[in-house]
Amino acid sequence: MMLDFEFLKQSASVLADAAVKTTKDLTDKGKHKMDVLAAERHLAKTQRQLGALVYSLYKNGQTNDQLVKKYLQAVEQAEGQLEKITTEQAEESRDVRMEKICMRCGAEVSKDATFCSCCGQKFESADDTRGRVWNTEK
Repeated sequence: MMLDFEFLKQSASVLADAAVKTTKDLTDKGKHKMDVLAAERHLAKTQRQLGALVYSLYKNGQTNDQLVKKYLQAVEQAEGQLEKITTEQAEESRDVRMEKICMRCGAEVSKDATFCSCCGQKFESADDTRGRVWNTEK
C-alpha cells in the first residue's frame, strides 16, 4: 500500500511540474505577443504623426525639412525596435530541446522526467524511452 501511495505522490509531482512548465511557456508566449503588439502600435502612431505633419505643412504651403527628418528618425527607430523584438523571438523559438518518448504509451515527456505524465510508467533506464530532438521553431 505504501508503494502505491509513493507512486501516486511521484505521479502527482510530475504532473504538477508539467503544469508549471506549460503555464510558464504560455505566459512567455503571451508576453512576447504583447511586446510585438506594443511595438506595432508605436510604429503606427509615429507613422500617423509623420503623415499628419507632412499634410499640415503641405496644406499651409510650408516646408520644415528638419522637423520632417526628426519624425522620419522616430519612424525608423520604431521600425528598428519592432525588428529587434521579432528577431529576439525568432531566436528564442529556434531553441532546441531534448525530450523523451514513453515506450509504453508514446507520450512526449521532458528529458529529466522519471515517470510518464500520461500513463505513469517509471523510466528505469534509457531503454524505457526513445530520445528525440524537437525543434520548437514555428
